[in-house]
Amino acid sequence: MKAIADYVGQEYTHGGDIQYLIENLNDYQFVRPTNPANNQDQFELESWKKQLDIYWKRCSIYADNKMKLYSLIWGKSTKTTQSKLETHQDFQQCKSECDSLKLMKIIREFVFKSDDRQYKYKAENQARRNYYNLRQTPDMSCQEYFEKVRSITEVLKSLGGSLVDDMYLKDELPKREP
Repeated sequence: MKAIADYVGQEYTHGGDIQYLIENLNDYQFVRPTNPANNQDQFELESWKKQLDIYWKRCSIYADNKMKLYSLIWGKSTKTTQSKLETHQDFQQCKSECDSLKLMKIIREFVFKSDDRQYKYKAENQARRNYYNLRQTPDMSCQEYFEKVRSITEVLKSLGGSLVDDMYLKDELPKREP
């Protein structure tokens, strides 16, 4: 998704808004201009109208860019990935609305979640093992390493696990009195 975020940030009008959407998996929150305090001041009123026009135009561009992003992601997906995504329960609604945010969440779910046939605890254990075996290579920047750590911990949390094995901690920690 990083490559798509970089491409969109450079190529789309107000691409930073869509780049934020991709990186955070949340819609960009536009701030609506506040109503003028003095409706009698003509300059303040005209300035507010202009800011409001810019706000609505930017919201419209954002909606268009979200649809373009949906087409971009879907077009770059392999047929195998597309057929797997089509099996998701929310996909038809996502497709009819061309909702790129929902599509990215579905992709993330398929990437992060283990195969449905895989035993839950085995998948959790594998995610924990991936975390413990992760190393920063000499050609990996700190940012890339941080992103890998963050994604692995998100996988682990989505599987219901944690980095700390609570079962063994109960034996090691002193008992607290209520």
